[in-house]
Amino acid sequence: MVARSNVLDNIEQISRHFNYAEPNSVFRNVGKGQFVDVSTTAGPDFTRPAPHRGLAYGDLFNDGRMDLVVTALGAPVKVFRNMTETHNHWILLKLVGTKSNRMGIGAQIRVTTEDGRMLYNEATTSTGYAASSDPRVHFGLGSSHIIKEIEVRWPSGTRQLLHDVTVDRILEVTEPRNGSQPSL
Repeated sequence: MVARSNVLDNIEQISRHFNYAEPNSVFRNVGKGQFVDVSTTAGPDFTRPAPHRGLAYGDLFNDGRMDLVVTALGAPVKVFRNMTETHNHWILLKLVGTKSNRMGIGAQIRVTTEDGRMLYNEATTSTGYAASSDPRVHFGLGSSHIIKEIEVRWPSGTRQLLHDVTVDRILEVTEPRNGSQPSL
């Protein structure tokens, strides 16, 4: 999703082709780096023009579905709860640093699913303008019922491996203090 608005509040006075308030855009990832604009099917609350500024995302209800929080100038905050029915699996990693920073910000994570697919992400809250997102790291796993391996490369340089991890849950991963590889 992209929270949109023109940056010039007087754009309509200097151009007939642009508006200050713009609708948000919603895209569906169809794989292989390709996205399809599905804004018109997302519902009227997603596409109502406004001077949008901030967009944060995270699993606000701890149910494995990513939710959105959108701000617009002069308007109340909008919370979009993801109610999508799905049989896909997920994992949400809550990192706890001991040598690194306490939230593991900057940690790089690789997840290997049971079919050998590799997924990558990095722990961050910096995801755009005027917002901070959930520091926990979410992975959508599709039909995978188990994670073959999770590799966490902590900012301290420590490399941690977890094996045969069950899915559909929030997993707290604590950075090893001595560089050893703890088991779950």
